[in-house]
Amino acid sequence: MAFRIETPRLLIRPWEAADRPVFTRFVRDPEMMRYISHGKAWDEARIDAYFERQRGYLEKHGCCVGAVTLKETGRVIGIAGIQPLDNGDYEFAWWIWKDYWNRGLATEASEGLRDFAFRVMRLPRVVAIADVPNRASSRVMEKLGMQYQGVRNAHELATRHPEVDVVLYSLENPAKV
Repeated sequence: MAFRIETPRLLIRPWEAADRPVFTRFVRDPEMMRYISHGKAWDEARIDAYFERQRGYLEKHGCCVGAVTLKETGRVIGIAGIQPLDNGDYEFAWWIWKDYWNRGLATEASEGLRDFAFRVMRLPRVVAIADVPNRASSRVMEKLGMQYQGVRNAHELATRHPEVDVVLYSLENPAKV
């Protein structure tokens, strides 16, 4: 199973070495990181750990949180994918670069993630989390048909997450219900 998700406008794929500069630009931009790390930039060690973790997920689980590219140009415009949580669930994640907000790209990416998770990976359910004030991400989850499960501590879902409250949404695979 190759991790490659195509939607009408996007391609979601594993990271390539040439993508590191654009990823670094994302994680060093305070506005982009407002709901990820409370506006704090990532250092090189955290960037290295992220890429290593995603490489490991790809090897072990056949999925990762990778690069979102515009099919039309090949330009990396975001981050999206599927990754395991400590409790056995799989989490959807996405960040779209701020120049591309309000174009439906996060919703389109998440629809592609849903289809891959249920049709290719045959997962029984998926979850997504967002910082409590991040209503834009919650709206994407709701458009996808995900159900609100309440507020949780992110660190309890995965030790890699910080001790911060997040909203948790879930979606059951209709083929498994």
